[in-house]
Amino acid sequence: MTYGYGLLLASLTSLCWGIVPILTKAALSEMRLGKVIFFRGLGLLTILGPMFFLAKAETIKELLSLSANSYLILALIAILNNIVSDLFYFAAIRDIGVSMATPIMSSYPLVVALISWAWFDEVLTFSVLSGTLSILTGLVLLNIRASGTHSAKRSFRLRGVAYAIIAAVCVAVVLTLNKYLTSHGIASTVIVFWRGVFFSLMAIAFLPLLNRGEKETRHISPRGALAAAGGGIIGIIVGWWFYINSISIIPMSVATPVASTSPLTAAIFACAFMGERLRPIQWLGIVFVVAGAVAVGAQT
Repeated sequence: MTYGYGLLLASLTSLCWGIVPILTKAALSEMRLGKVIFFRGLGLLTILGPMFFLAKAETIKELLSLSANSYLILALIAILNNIVSDLFYFAAIRDIGVSMATPIMSSYPLVVALISWAWFDEVLTFSVLSGTLSILTGLVLLNIRASGTHSAKRSFRLRGVAYAIIAAVCVAVVLTLNKYLTSHGIASTVIVFWRGVFFSLMAIAFLPLLNRGEKETRHISPRGALAAAGGGIIGIIVGWWFYINSISIIPMSVATPVASTSPLTAAIFACAFMGERLRPIQWLGIVFVVAGAVAVGAQT
């Protein structure tokens, strides 16, 4: 596998992760969050179930022959990525608003770069560091809204910033654990399969809690359900398959900043298909993101 192929996989990760917010927004316009999460999990099972039963005997054996430690790590990944980080992220949005919470949350590539240097002995070159910082700057500019700054008491601001940092660290830990599993010879298909299974089980099991207090609990929108299921399949199965394969070819400190340009992808899709408009400063953010991705991709 070539270095360029690894960059292509990381770029496809960004594409998939950028589509997910568009599908999620479409689903949320039809249903409440609890049902969206439920149908994301159900959509995964519609793919993972047939995948398991139609797999070859060797593949099934590989899926079922992991160590107990590996299963625990995969369950931890699902919990941190799809429950803990989201809860802290949503809490940060509540306290400090999207325009502050999202850029802080998007700082996870820098955390990943530091972890990959300390744990996996990956080299942090100037192009990687400068490119990562450029991407983070661009993400901050992209998330500047036309409205004024989010007003909040100092205590809420500090708490919101702390929540956003915790969410970013959770995502960084999840990405690192994926690297750990691949470095121990676990195939990307196996990782994606069990991540999806654990998330699906949690999404279905937590439906009553997520729907607590919701009116008209029997209302289900077919269009919303399809959008939610599509978001789960594209984001958790396809996108993560691309990412896990990319970090098996190129350094995680390179793949992660490229994959993290998904907000740029989401912004482009929102403008193209949902009629949203970007301010000039947000277009400047796009320039920073693209320049950063080019700098990171120049690493050899």
